[in-house]
Amino acid sequence: MRAHQIMERVQEEQRRWYGVKEPRQVLVVTPTYTRAFQALHLTGLLHSLRNVPYPLTWIVVEAGGTTNATASLLARSGLTFVHIPFPDRMPHDWADRHATENRMRLHALRVIRERKMDGVVVFADDSNVHSMELFDEVQKVQWMGAVSVGILAHTGAADQPRLSEEDKQNMPLPVQGPACNSSGHLAGWHMFNSLPFSGKTATVVGEAAPVLPRGLEWAGFVLNSRMLWKEVEGKPDWVKDLDAVGENGEEIENPLTLLNDPSSVEPLGNCGKKVLLWWLRVEARTDSKFPQGWVIEPPLDIVVPAKRTPWPETTTELPSELLDDKQDQEDRRLSRANKSSRPRSTTKRKGDLQGKEN
Repeated sequence: MRAHQIMERVQEEQRRWYGVKEPRQVLVVTPTYTRAFQALHLTGLLHSLRNVPYPLTWIVVEAGGTTNATASLLARSGLTFVHIPFPDRMPHDWADRHATENRMRLHALRVIRERKMDGVVVFADDSNVHSMELFDEVQKVQWMGAVSVGILAHTGAADQPRLSEEDKQNMPLPVQGPACNSSGHLAGWHMFNSLPFSGKTATVVGEAAPVLPRGLEWAGFVLNSRMLWKEVEGKPDWVKDLDAVGENGEEIENPLTLLNDPSSVEPLGNCGKKVLLWWLRVEARTDSKFPQGWVIEPPLDIVVPAKRTPWPETTTELPSELLDDKQDQEDRRLSRANKSSRPRSTTKRKGDLQGKEN
């Protein structure tokens, strides 16, 4: 415990001397909905967010309206949070779910603008995994930045066909992120190639098949919240007015929709060379039975009575069968020892007798 406190103090001093001098608040946007793995995913994410060494507000948008189970989990998180209801329910189809999550994120951005929340916006889905270095890196963004995202698309199912060595060599690099030119500026995007998975992906949530991202994922972008405000000093003209985004009901694919000139995005993470988070979609079947918020009420049913456990009672004494076996083994060992010693003594006596006769 003492060593842990010393290390924590050293890290604080390092951040004070070499880190960001005036850190901005991190505004974390997370779409979610009630399902079997919601508590599992949100619990993992909140423990990551509690380790972020900067001021942080967690903006959680819940499909179908806010629920007591989610509100209770957020209240216990120890984080500053905003719990926002979203009227539409989350669909079971993956394509429709992606579209609904995009609208939920856009809804969160409008709340940030209305409340004039100041900071760096990070899009953290509840099932993703984040490096702490990500939150250091986002402090560098001026308006909108991009980081590399690892795409974990394989299910690992036992019935998946084995790949040949040639197929393994030709598999796409499972990364989405910015690609830079020699001067360190954005030159394009490295996209996840989904062609090898054509016809093999999941269409319904909970289906035992790979789930793939659709185009550029929101998780790979961060932005200065001031670019969302109506009036702010120094706002670039290549940033769209948020009111003009999705006003006719068109689908919002990714944050590049907020820009008139996508080439102005700032590559982060050593020009995209560092993977700072991992995109993952793991869900239970939609018909899974689970306790609300994983709180068991009423108590569990008795399956095995306490006085009749399925395990045999153990004693300090060995069973009589084992004792008999051990005794037989000892007798056989002594018998072999006696037999091996007899020929040597007989030979010796014969030699003695021959010597005496001579």
